Amino acid sequence: MAQDDTPIELRKQLLITQGAMYRSGIVTSKEKVVQGLRADSLARSALKQVGLAALAAWRTRSGVAAASMPAVLPIIAGGIAKAWRQRNWKPVLRGVLIAGAMAGAAALFVGFSRRKQASEEEETEDDF
Repeated sequence: MAQDDTPIELRKQLLITQGAMYRSGIVTSKEKVVQGLRADSLARSALKQVGLAALAAWRTRSGVAAASMPAVLPIIAGGIAKAWRQRNWKPVLRGVLIAGAMAGAAALFVGFSRRKQASEEEETEDDF
């Protein structure tokens, strides 16, 4: 678009319209960020991450990958901290924490039993 052919009033109106669109985009982005930081949104994303990690662990049957844990833990911790401040979430969180502790203990037990079984198999193979 040639600047010489466009009248000044039309260029001013175009710039005003572009500025309004820019401000609208900023407000929309701010609302999305605020909505994403709510306790229920954090809890949903944490559950989604845990579910995906559990699916990956189930598929590989080797446990949760260590690389994904640092990415998931801040989301989980933030969601738990936000939800703990609300009274109606406390019983749910207690149940989730207990279930998580039991799942962690079961994973450790399975891991130790696999290692023990593997070391026993190596010892029996070395005897022959």
